[in-house]
Amino acid sequence: MKEIDYHKRPEWSYSQMKVILESGIDYAVAIKKGIFKHELGKAVDLGQLVHYKILGGSKDIFAFSPYENFRTKEAQTWRDQQLANDLYIITTKESAEADLIVNNILAHPHHKKYIGHPKATYEQELFATINGIKLRGKADVIVSDKEWAMVIDLKTTAQFDKFMKNAFYMHYDLQCSNYGLITSSSLGVDKNLVQTVYCVAETVEPYRVQYFTAGFEFIESGDNKLHKCLEAIKSFGDKEPTFLLEEIKELGDWS
Repeated sequence: MKEIDYHKRPEWSYSQMKVILESGIDYAVAIKKGIFKHELGKAVDLGQLVHYKILGGSKDIFAFSPYENFRTKEAQTWRDQQLANDLYIITTKESAEADLIVNNILAHPHHKKYIGHPKATYEQELFATINGIKLRGKADVIVSDKEWAMVIDLKTTAQFDKFMKNAFYMHYDLQCSNYGLITSSSLGVDKNLVQTVYCVAETVEPYRVQYFTAGFEFIESGDNKLHKCLEAIKSFGDKEPTFLLEEIKELGDWS
């Protein structure tokens, strides 16, 4: 399935559900319906390129810049045209940085145990219905047998030493629970036998690479967030977002 077709599907994804936690169900539904868009940052572009170089996929989502920077009007016009087509803009410098990151990932001593596992499948689309809500996800890497499965997610970060703390803030715990459920449902594996592993690569020098596994507290936190999201989706139903919030909330004493 083409990337653009996958993202147009009606099921809820992790990235759409985390908007519920950050900005509310109205905002999340509006994003999902395409009423307006989330702006993606430069680090996301580099991360997407690293994903492509390691996991494969479509090269058509990238626009490789012929300009070193976007100070001139000509370069800005080119950049704006690429953004209008929802492409990730990659500069020559970023492409070279991506190569250095990829080399370190491939050279890691655990590479053949996880991402480079002989049974690994890449960019695997998964679908499931949980509590009446249709969910989807695209796992970076899945290694599975008849009774167990391992989901390996490739993450890039500029704040390598803060990854463990930021994993909760970025709602990777929600992603862990979402992928655990849909992997379990799609492959017929007990959810408790689905392990989540993260390969974390630094996007700035020295481009460190380290693996993390999801622990009990992380999974429990994700399960709670997923439950909250599913309840919000179910309660919202087929309504249209209004952004006129009737609920009156009381502010606490911050002194």
